[in-house]
Amino acid sequence: MKRLDLFIVAIVIIALFSNQPASAAGQVTAQGTFRYYDRNSTQVSSRYMNVYLYDHDLSGYDDLLATTTSNAQGFFQFISLTNDDADDPTDPDRRLDLYVVWEADYADNGSNHHPVTNFSNQIYKWQSTTHTNAPDGTADFTSVEVEPNKRPAMWIFQDLRNAWEYIRIHTSPQFDPGSVTAKWEDTRDCFLFEPFLCSSFFYVGAGGPFIFISNQNINSLDTIVHETGHHFMYNATDWWLWGDIGCYEHNLFSEEYPDCAWSEGWADFLPLTVNGDPCYDFGIGPCGAGSDPYENLETHTWNENQSLYPNGDGVEGRVAGALYDLFDNVNEGYDSAAFGFDPIADIVFHGAVEGTFSLFWSGWKTSGQNKHNAVRAIHQNTIDYDTAPRFDPPLPDRIVLQNSPWIHAIELWDYSNDDESVDAELSFYINYVSDTHCGIGVDNHWININPQTGWLGVCDATIRVNDSIYSGYDTFRVTVAPVAARRYLPIIMR
Repeated sequence: MKRLDLFIVAIVIIALFSNQPASAAGQVTAQGTFRYYDRNSTQVSSRYMNVYLYDHDLSGYDDLLATTTSNAQGFFQFISLTNDDADDPTDPDRRLDLYVVWEADYADNGSNHHPVTNFSNQIYKWQSTTHTNAPDGTADFTSVEVEPNKRPAMWIFQDLRNAWEYIRIHTSPQFDPGSVTAKWEDTRDCFLFEPFLCSSFFYVGAGGPFIFISNQNINSLDTIVHETGHHFMYNATDWWLWGDIGCYEHNLFSEEYPDCAWSEGWADFLPLTVNGDPCYDFGIGPCGAGSDPYENLETHTWNENQSLYPNGDGVEGRVAGALYDLFDNVNEGYDSAAFGFDPIADIVFHGAVEGTFSLFWSGWKTSGQNKHNAVRAIHQNTIDYDTAPRFDPPLPDRIVLQNSPWIHAIELWDYSNDDESVDAELSFYINYVSDTHCGIGVDNHWININPQTGWLGVCDATIRVNDSIYSGYDTFRVTVAPVAARRYLPIIMR
């Protein structure tokens, strides 16, 4: 064969192969776990984040292929895709060039978002490396964040989600507290109100609502959940104490107006439940771990220096402590309550707006929950809502015959009344008897009268009814009378 013929054959063969269709593309999926370093520098998985799968194109217009979310363990997996980079004809392998983007947002309950953004409203994101010409099968994108200057955004995001999740789990029927947006930027201590207000805050003005987390508070889980608590209360009630300028300078044990103390006290209480200890930590915690300042809101009592720890429902630390004592089952002093979170949330998030702790207490009294143990827990925190028990109607006088005891002469429950306690929650005592010969005694909730043999006369007895905080008193008279005469009927015999 001549050389020219060989050349022609070669051209034909090349043409035939070049016109053949591309080999059938396989399938590829992507999965993995995104990890980050928490406040204790421990590597942990990122729970409940939006995850996006992209195909990188040299043109610069990357294709969004799929969206999913990471689960409670931080794991994500996309649906299987055809591994064909159809819009990149310059790629001889026609394989997808895959990478993943994680976003600090998630649609809790399908609709409520908890994004963490910078001051320009851009949600924080993290991007993986690119799997160029990814082979068929599974592409693993398990990664560890490598941008320490964005790390607190992840901390804040997880705190928002934990607070939302806690309320959902601990209410029945489950209550959805709604969306929260958090703003934070590295090194920035102030936002909007600089230099007049350089601390974390909740904001409901133009562009809100959102919470701002100051860089000086990024280590405090309690501060972030505190501001989230304001946002949740606003979501549920549309109430926010924006006009009380004096409240802007509040602290845990400053004396403020009752509405300020209620708003801040609720927000102080929520992180104690979400983060699982009775201390409000201004650092990592719990309870001052790492020498961070903290305040244990469960240990305060009446016997404190009033200049440092004032009493009453105008002090947010007292309000938070009262809510925590209603909640927890570790009881001390007057506290005998262990109601859990749900009864408190029912009042905070439903029905009429509670602008003060006293209005919260009014809601509690009509909620059907026990009032006796509740008012004791509140009293333990120097908020005095207890009313003294009373005898109404007054105790009756009694006449007994000489040498004739009268057991259960008076049923005390028939005469005792208390606004917070039922009869069985009251205690009764003899406070005073003018003459012990009467033989007056208290048997649980009964008065027994057993005069001394042969004794005649009159005595006055004062009975005390106590609700474990306050007492009421009433006096009745006992007369021991002689037997005047005995009459005998005649016996008629036939």
